[in-house]
Parts: sequence; structure tokens; C-alpha cells
Amino acid sequence: MVFVGQITRTHGTRGELKVLPGEGSSGAWRDSQEVYLGAERRKASRFRVAAIRGGGKFAIMALEGVDSMEAAEALKGQRVFVPRDQLPEAEPGSFYAGDLEGLTVVTARGQVLGVLSEIFDNGAHEIYVVRDKGKEILLPVVDGVVVEVDLEAGRMVVEPPRGLPGLPQG
Repeated sequence: MVFVGQITRTHGTRGELKVLPGEGSSGAWRDSQEVYLGAERRKASRFRVAAIRGGGKFAIMALEGVDSMEAAEALKGQRVFVPRDQLPEAEPGSFYAGDLEGLTVVTARGQVLGVLSEIFDNGAHEIYVVRDKGKEILLPVVDGVVVEVDLEAGRMVVEPPRGLPGLPQG
């Protein structure tokens, strides 16, 4: 499953949902026949798509069985996922967020920082949330930070900015 956006609010009175696409979303998910909604991809519920329209910053999505404002209201804040096989291959050097989450993150010197657990946009750039043994590092994704991504090995090599809070000493 690949995270493609988040439901921000209802749209109209017939159960439509306003979706803010995830950072870097190509929009290819808008052709999907089904979506999964939930706080986490592992616990998301399947919905058949009746229609998706709109361009620009938001998409308007109608789901089968969600036909009132009250039903749509219950879905506010849910994350939207689509099955990976419903999306085209990422372009060379590009990756879907769902492909990156779960990778082991190590420094260029080989120090393990943890597992990439979440990706979000802070308005200026993406942030990779790396967790290990109850600790969390918020890694800004700016030029020069991500050195290598090896999906087959399940690993991402990074060069964190100097003085980044949460980095292990040594």
C-alpha cells in the first residue's frame, strides 16, 4: 500500500470528501478503483471509488456507500492508501513514500539511526521520521541528506545535517 493523501474535510452534502494529496504525489492514484482509509496502512479499510475529480491542490473523492455528509464526516482525518499495483512504476531516482517507509536508515559512516517510520511535509520540505528504541529523529529531506536508497537491501544511506537533534553521539 502506498500513502497518497489525507482526507481534510467533507465536500457538499452527498458524502464527497476533500483529499489533500501527499507530498510528491503524482496524481496517478486518481485513476484507482479502490482506496484504503485509516490512520495506518495495516489497519486501513477498503472502499470502492465512485469518482475522483479536481486538480490543483485538492481532489474531490466519492466512495461507494458513503452518501451523506454524516458518513463522510466520520472519515475526516483518515489517510488514503492505494495498492501499489494500481500505480505506475516510479521514475528512475524517484520513489513512492510507501516504498521508503520501513527502510533501515544508516549514516554514510555506517551508523544505524533506526527505521524510517513516517514521512510528512513541514511546508518547506519533507521530513523523514526515523525511530529506534523509543527515540525519534526528524530528518529534513534537503539537498545532500539522502545519499543512497537501496530498496532491495531495505536500506537508506543519509548524511544528516550537523547538530541535528536526536542524533546518536559517536
